[in-house]
Amino acid sequence: MKNHLLSFILLFFLFTSCEDPICIFPKEPELPNKQFPIGNTENYYYVDVTAEINNEPRDDDYRYFFDVRGLPEGMDFFVNFRTISLEGTPQESGIFDITIFLDVDGPFRNFDNDPNTLCNFSTSKNYTLIIE
Repeated sequence: MKNHLLSFILLFFLFTSCEDPICIFPKEPELPNKQFPIGNTENYYYVDVTAEINNEPRDDDYRYFFDVRGLPEGMDFFVNFRTISLEGTPQESGIFDITIFLDVDGPFRNFDNDPNTLCNFSTSKNYTLIIE
């Protein structure tokens, strides 16, 4: 009886989690868990966050599009392929809730004509930035 129940649960998730059965091991963009270093208003601040795609060995074959909300005045972000850099000289102190949004598109190269698609094409993650 346990084996039948387990098989049913597995089949349920296999067919309802995504159109592609590979979604049991989801292929989707991911931003890392990261603790930002503490900065201050008198010094230039810089931190990198590098994105990837879970369970996808070809994650370099995607285009990455970032957006950021919540940066303090004096700071901006710059994108270099899979890496987003938050940098600048903050003009105000405080605790800032930063949200990084990520959308991906691709893969732009398909060597085996496999129409592998992702389970999700976007994600976001919240980070805390402390400026003294």
